[in-house]
Amino acid sequence: MKKKSWVYCLIIVTWVLCISLLTASVVYIGINLQEKNIYKKVTIISLISINALCLSYFWLNSIKDFMFSLIFAINHKKIMANYEAIYKIDVKDTPKFLLLYCTCNDFNANALYMCMQQDYSNFETVILDDSSKQDYIDEINNFAEKYNVKVVRRQDKKGFKAGNLNNYLKNNTNYDYFVVLDSDEIIPSDFIKKCIKYFYFSPKIGVVQASHIATEAENAFQKILGISVKSTSCTAQIMKNFYGANALIGHGMAISRQCYEKTGGFPLVVAEDISFAVDVKKSGYDIIYAPNIICQEEFPVDYIALKKRQCKWTQGNVEYMKKYSKNIKKSGMKWYEKLDLKLSHYSLPIIPILSLIIIIATLSLGFIDAKTINYSLFVFGLSILFLLSPLLPNIFVYSKSKQALLIIPYFLLSMATYASLTPMMIKTVTLAVLGKKAKFIVTPKTKNKISIGRALKYSIDSLCFAVIVGISTYLAFNYILPSIIIVCCCALSPFVILMANIQIKKKKQKEEITLPENVVKIDINISQEKQESIIENEKQEQVVNAKNN
Repeated sequence: MKKKSWVYCLIIVTWVLCISLLTASVVYIGINLQEKNIYKKVTIISLISINALCLSYFWLNSIKDFMFSLIFAINHKKIMANYEAIYKIDVKDTPKFLLLYCTCNDFNANALYMCMQQDYSNFETVILDDSSKQDYIDEINNFAEKYNVKVVRRQDKKGFKAGNLNNYLKNNTNYDYFVVLDSDEIIPSDFIKKCIKYFYFSPKIGVVQASHIATEAENAFQKILGISVKSTSCTAQIMKNFYGANALIGHGMAISRQCYEKTGGFPLVVAEDISFAVDVKKSGYDIIYAPNIICQEEFPVDYIALKKRQCKWTQGNVEYMKKYSKNIKKSGMKWYEKLDLKLSHYSLPIIPILSLIIIIATLSLGFIDAKTINYSLFVFGLSILFLLSPLLPNIFVYSKSKQALLIIPYFLLSMATYASLTPMMIKTVTLAVLGKKAKFIVTPKTKNKISIGRALKYSIDSLCFAVIVGISTYLAFNYILPSIIIVCCCALSPFVILMANIQIKKKKQKEEITLPENVVKIDINISQEKQESIIENEKQEQVVNAKNN
């Protein structure tokens, strides 16, 4: 599928116009600044300029997100029509697929069992187990024995998830394609059949990345924030397929053996998915996003789990920036693909640092008695517009469903959640820049009730940050309005954590299904017809086993 540059040209033109307004506002302030002390005047103009530079980076990201969402909403039918040629491909042969289930002390038997229900004959499931806890090792052994699944473990656990995958793949060539599954991944039964069509569409396609939705939520935190998984898959990922750089999310992706071997394997870094995507392009292969292959993944169970995942992503992206900047230049990507890649993956560590710079510059203006500095009305208006841009994908996807009621709560909760992570991310980026080695942090999957004490423990950095910024702002301006958003968001972090205690009732099936003995209980949102089909297969297997015995 041919990519086009016109969307990014429009983004750049819009950004230049907005920056022109911002620059004009700064110049106007400088010209009309009533300050006789030349040193103080230079300091004020310098601080305002620093804020403007930081703001310009935020705007570029916001304009990109805004344009992607707006253009897809207007032109989605024409964009989606590009997939029709792939959907019509008729594949009669059955190349061999591997389902590689990666786990490290987070085995999910239900999820893996569902992934194995493929409507396809030539595939094999392999559990790549890096677990260190005996309970998980025993559970995996029992599952593998029951369902005749191969388990591969390694003594040397270097390279995190990437090393785990390479350990198996580099010593095995008895496959044509492999699928990477995370512990909570649930792929549909027709995953392999649909993937083959993409690979057969073009020999240049080396990786097929499936789309995702969140599994049924168990608490209010998951319910509200989890809607972003589907809205991102239905808009931004598809736009990247035609107008940006295709992203890999590390799971729910199928890779050809030729592509894997040409890249030399997964890079041994924390962010192996986004790094591998660069290597794929550099090796002459393409990544394609498949919107008709819909997988399920669990949104982090609570704020604490999300915080740990965000810490891992931040470390990984700093490592990615250090090691892959040269590779991106040599990757053969078009200019707008490179820009999209950097905006998507560099922003995570850059934005918290720029936010800190803006806070310091703003406080400095107050302390040097420059309290009446104001940008133009246009600048404030644009800032508010871009602040609301994350609402667009959710409005497009959920406006005609009951989920529309969650759009505003999502915006408020996501702002409180991610803004309150700022102090953690500042610390993480600083340590990474100073040389601290990135670690692969497994996102916790346990669902325990959170006490008030535990909520305070995991929000102490956010609360301290709120107090320091709030008091400093008041001392500088005699009120806290300039930092009200970041202070409120950080102060709300304990309440955000406790939202995981609000349980959500799961939808009940029309009829209660009695599972046969010794069958793993399926506790996910699937159709009754599918459950009955799985149970019938289990019964047949038990009859065969009884006869053999």
